[in-house]
Amino acid sequence: MKQKLDSMSKSPLYGKSPDEILEHFKKYNFVDDHGHKLALCQDFIDLVKLSTK
Repeated sequence: MKQKLDSMSKSPLYGKSPDEILEHFKKYNFVDDHGHKLALCQDFIDLVKLSTK
């Protein structure tokens, strides 16, 4: 279990705010098959917010 926690703490997303996480993913410029950007998807935004509570 400790190894899992150690690797999480080395993540560039660890301890970041939802806005900082969204900015991180915007840099990757992920898009779906229709060209919609991941960082603008409301489901993704909601997931980021839930994961940082």
